[in-house]
Amino acid sequence: MRVEARPPRRIWPWFLAGAAVIAAAVVVLVIALRPAPANQVDAAPVSTPTASTTVVTEQEPTGCLGGPGRDAAMLLAAQAAAPHTTNGAVEVAAAMVRWTFRHPGPGADEANQVADDVIASTAAPEFANLAAAAAANPNPSRGVVPDETPFYLSTVPGVWHVESAEPDRAEVSVGSGYVIDGELSPQLRSASTFVLVWQDGAWKLESGSLSRTTQDLYSIGTTFTGGC
Repeated sequence: MRVEARPPRRIWPWFLAGAAVIAAAVVVLVIALRPAPANQVDAAPVSTPTASTTVVTEQEPTGCLGGPGRDAAMLLAAQAAAPHTTNGAVEVAAAMVRWTFRHPGPGADEANQVADDVIASTAAPEFANLAAAAAANPNPSRGVVPDETPFYLSTVPGVWHVESAEPDRAEVSVGSGYVIDGELSPQLRSASTFVLVWQDGAWKLESGSLSRTTQDLYSIGTTFTGGC
């Protein structure tokens, strides 16, 4: 029997955490089977008076650009520090995951600040209105974590994967883990996919989708070098 593939489901950024409860043994197996992180190198010969050649190596995503905070200041700092490279787009996506998925979440003023600075001008209105999404969904885990329970997503057990990339556009997926009441869950993981565009000298988010399952992303993703 043939099964027709369905296009990725487009959603608000608050709904991007495709959480899945994975048995501990499966998590271990997936991580064991994941290929070792591959260094992404942009080799660019640079002419000098001595005719020497310099190879510029792009830094692997840390998952913690902007610092360990989870407020707008962290996200804006990550955006400001992210280079105009694919890995820079990955860092901004990871920072967006850390800012978005938490309880207590941001207030309307903070959400509007992030929308003004981090959401692309080409984003759909329903994606760009972060304040409305936050008010309508006070529990961004969508039931994975009980209502009113403090939680956030951490990139310490996180992975990343570049779905596609152009000089000014990138689609990237970010995997992260749930920290509930201060404890990192050994089973709960999240998968989020974002499209980012380079606008006004910075990476900005244009859309998001649930295009990969958590198991799939963790089987192909590259581990962040740091995480927070």
